[in-house]
Amino acid sequence: MDLQKIIEMKKLVSISLLVMTSFGAVAQEEVTFQKNKNKHEFRIDALEILTVSNIDIEYEYVISRFSGAGLAVTYSLDDNFSIYQQYSINPYFRQYFFNKKDFGARGFFVEGLLKFAGGKGHKHYTYGYEDDASGNRVLTTFTEQIDEWSNFGIGIALGQKWVSDNGFVLELSLGGGRYFIEDKGPKGFFRGGISIGYRFF
Repeated sequence: MDLQKIIEMKKLVSISLLVMTSFGAVAQEEVTFQKNKNKHEFRIDALEILTVSNIDIEYEYVISRFSGAGLAVTYSLDDNFSIYQQYSINPYFRQYFFNKKDFGARGFFVEGLLKFAGGKGHKHYTYGYEDDASGNRVLTTFTEQIDEWSNFGIGIALGQKWVSDNGFVLELSLGGGRYFIEDKGPKGFFRGGISIGYRFF
């Protein structure tokens, strides 16, 4: 399976799960008390690991009942995927809606993010020839060069988050954005996945 098909499969899975769960966000039961008041949340994207061998770790600080801010760091363990993206650093801010619970930063959310990313481009080969004593052209040098790219962009994502009373987190999200610098890398990016995590202290 080539890289493009893997990315498209990941998008399709994220879209399907997000659509199925977004309708349930509006019809949540009203709960007025939650014991877990922790504000520091750590998550890892399970879909990234399973589909494209990426490590995606996120931290979010619960600012209030309806907002949170955090940082996501991604690194690719797959050389083929590094053409699309080898690493990224994504600071973000979220606004939560339809939250009927005292414990904040859960339910349906809209996220705005910045993205600093880079990767390796396609391989280029340079050949050098010289004439030998008989006048025949002979290959004398061979150089392999890999282009590298880095870029800055902005994006938006939608998602749904569940947080249990004891702090376990399940999150579905979907979004994307575009880069601003003309470079050898991609023009846009995908943001989303299926994340699991836990809220500490």
